Amino acid sequence: MTKNYTLIFLTGFSGSGKSTIGPLLANSLGYEFVDLDQTIEKRAGKAITRIFAEEGEACFRELELQALQEVVNRTNLVISLGGGVLENERSWELVRESGTLVYLKSSPKTLARRLCHKSDRPLLKGENDRKLSREEIEEKITAILSRREARYESANINVLTDIKRIGSTVEELTRKIERYVRKASASTNNP
Repeated sequence: MTKNYTLIFLTGFSGSGKSTIGPLLANSLGYEFVDLDQTIEKRAGKAITRIFAEEGEACFRELELQALQEVVNRTNLVISLGGGVLENERSWELVRESGTLVYLKSSPKTLARRLCHKSDRPLLKGENDRKLSREEIEEKITAILSRREARYESANINVLTDIKRIGSTVEELTRKIERYVRKASASTNNP
């Protein structure tokens, strides 16, 4: 498979800004935006929380891989990945081989603040769907990040999303992506 630099994959923990920044970034680049989680929900005809509850995480990860396999054949796309996509070995390889990976990084404290009022994050619930406190959410995020961080950090481009305004983050990302794509394309064309 030939790497397609016009496929921009956004990764990061839930709450890092993928769904907010993604459409703005796509617009800035003149690309189309795809939210992989929304694609899966539309196909399955139910919310991700229901997929997790009724069929389990393994089934969800398989649906995620199928959706990913379809988008990698397109061009000029910004794709918002679910926070756990890169934990699946086949999905991880597909993303790395197919396009440009961008990590939107936020601290566990910021993520907990952003997510503490959300009820649609299956991995951030307690036993029997008990609502967790902000501190418990932060602890859970820290534990999950410890598994995911190495792959997140290996992205082609990393951007901190804790304190910047969305507009300045999009501008920074647009510049970094354009620079990266130019440089990568030039090295591919001139080995």
